[in-house]
Amino acid sequence: MSLSAALMVIDDAISAATALHHGGRHHDAESLLREAIAHHPASHALHNACGVMQASQGRYRDAVASYRAALRTGSGEAAIWTNLGNALTHLRLLDSAVACHDAALARAPDEGGLHYNRGISLAEAGRHGEAVAAFSRALALAPHHGMAQWDRGRSYLHLGNLVSGWIDYDVRLRNGLVPKRAVPGRRWEGGAYAGQRLVLLAEQGFGDMLWVSRYLPLVRALGGELIVECPPELAGLYQSQGLSDRVVIQGEALPAADWHAWQCSLPGLFTRDLDSIAQPVAFVPDPARVAALRPVIEAAGPLLRVGIVWSGSVTFARNAERARPLEPFLDAFDQPGVQLFSLQKGPPEAELAQHRRGQRVIDLAPGLRGFHDTAAAMSLLDLVIMTDSAVAHLAGCMGKPVWVLLGANAHWLWLQDRGDTAWYPSMRLVRPRGPLGWTQVFDSASAELMRLSLRHAGLL
Repeated sequence: MSLSAALMVIDDAISAATALHHGGRHHDAESLLREAIAHHPASHALHNACGVMQASQGRYRDAVASYRAALRTGSGEAAIWTNLGNALTHLRLLDSAVACHDAALARAPDEGGLHYNRGISLAEAGRHGEAVAAFSRALALAPHHGMAQWDRGRSYLHLGNLVSGWIDYDVRLRNGLVPKRAVPGRRWEGGAYAGQRLVLLAEQGFGDMLWVSRYLPLVRALGGELIVECPPELAGLYQSQGLSDRVVIQGEALPAADWHAWQCSLPGLFTRDLDSIAQPVAFVPDPARVAALRPVIEAAGPLLRVGIVWSGSVTFARNAERARPLEPFLDAFDQPGVQLFSLQKGPPEAELAQHRRGQRVIDLAPGLRGFHDTAAAMSLLDLVIMTDSAVAHLAGCMGKPVWVLLGANAHWLWLQDRGDTAWYPSMRLVRPRGPLGWTQVFDSASAELMRLSLRHAGLL
């Protein structure tokens, strides 16, 4: 360091460490703070700053230790308590996290951000009714807290309160979750547009777009010319189904239009409650692609043909919470009477070649160039078992039996405590029911697959 932390006042040490941290020099920043702490061990601000930097790097256990050190100095600052609660939330110590936020609010009850942090911990714990109340209090104190409205909307949706959920869900278009860009025409609110052009804009992930594809026939019936923007991975599938007058690949220039709508706003225009959910589009695979894959899949003979997917997109921030390694899939589903087929794409594909039992799975990935190929492959399978990702939505759209393996904090679409979903009649949700978590999920699905394969073989 050019200036010893021992000679710095505490605020200067924190400012210098922050500058180093923002410059990517994380080790130097923490070293400076550690040196300053050695000379000022009773400074809660230094311990807290160290925790904030550790948390920003995903080092939540280290952050917890730093925040607790700050509290041991005798400081009871609300900010330290809520920082500790946030770190504990990432470690899934959720009851403790809520207790920390309660301690923070006892010291600063009118701070909207503290109520928001408490709401996040409650939502992560599946306590969505309480989370709604916390987010609502945050918004009462800080009306322009866009993330509080977004997260309240998701908790409403978890609870099946679609009307309130869609209202809050719309804030994504204002708070930066959906990046701002130039779009043609006025915002469409669900009216007839005969003689005019409507562009439906792509947003969020593949699964989200497949989920809302059910609304494309309803939108098209109200117009007019319908143009749908979609990522290249979905383009072949969308073009083959005739769901719009034209498909524009995401990233290409959009045509002039009278109206635009974001695709994930469509549910709010057409679905007011769980009883009015539109049926999914029945995607019909390309016969030529089916014929190309048929010899590979039908080589399984009379065995039950089961597709597996163990990970979604690795670029999705929370994929690690939903994905599982390949090994528990093999432990649970590589059974007599069953032939496994891998539909996995992306970097996790490599697990199949690296696993000692990987050769027991027929890898379809080399022939899957997009979702249109995946649809063709699934049409030849009896069942798909997978973690929560876009392929589950595709299977649901096709009416293919699909078992989705869920962790403790599942997506809001799957509501709470249900083994089925109104969004996809052919889908079964397998949830953790006890303290064993994922182990219980795989055990439950394994037992059911065993019974299914025996019935398939006429042995049960």
